[in-house]
Amino acid sequence: MKNKISSQRNFIAAVLMMVAIPAASAETSSSDFTSESDKSMAAAHESFLKGDMKKASESIDKAAASVSKESEKVAGGAKEGVKKAGDELKKLGQSVKSGAVKSDDELKKTFAHVDSALAKAWHATAEESMRTGKDARNALNKAGENLAGAAKWSGTELKKGAQSSVKAAKAIGEGTKAGGEELKKWFNDIGDGIKDVERKL
Repeated sequence: MKNKISSQRNFIAAVLMMVAIPAASAETSSSDFTSESDKSMAAAHESFLKGDMKKASESIDKAAASVSKESEKVAGGAKEGVKKAGDELKKLGQSVKSGAVKSDDELKKTFAHVDSALAKAWHATAEESMRTGKDARNALNKAGENLAGAAKWSGTELKKGAQSSVKAAKAIGEGTKAGGEELKKWFNDIGDGIKDVERKL
């Protein structure tokens, strides 16, 4: 009788694992993200959940390389923060490869920090562009994109103003026209969203 109950429990546990793993990986599907670094981080998360540490670490290394490239494109004062984020990813990749990382929470936390650093850097880049009369749309789009990623990885729901501005920034990144006042509002809302997510990291 005990063996029958034990085998039933094992079967139920196996079924729950089969259901839970796809559900968890669906939360972080690479198709949910638009930036190259986030797509690679999502692929790493999916591989980690499947137990493929080699593939997970390779995807993290790919994300780190993408973040390093981003550091060359942001405003001068923001470069160091992005470089640190890339280094944080490299360190995580090594830890995953060696088997030192046991929970996907560590991945999510690091990925949220990386996206937060990128959002801040692109927000600073948009600010510099606006101050010097240059087109800030691309930088604002990238700030919003990374803010959305940081919120997703950290499980934070963005406030309504930040959500709307992230969507608007994405639209202007895709070519929608916007006036100076609209850009300033979206810039401020995204900045508030970055601060809100940072408080929760």
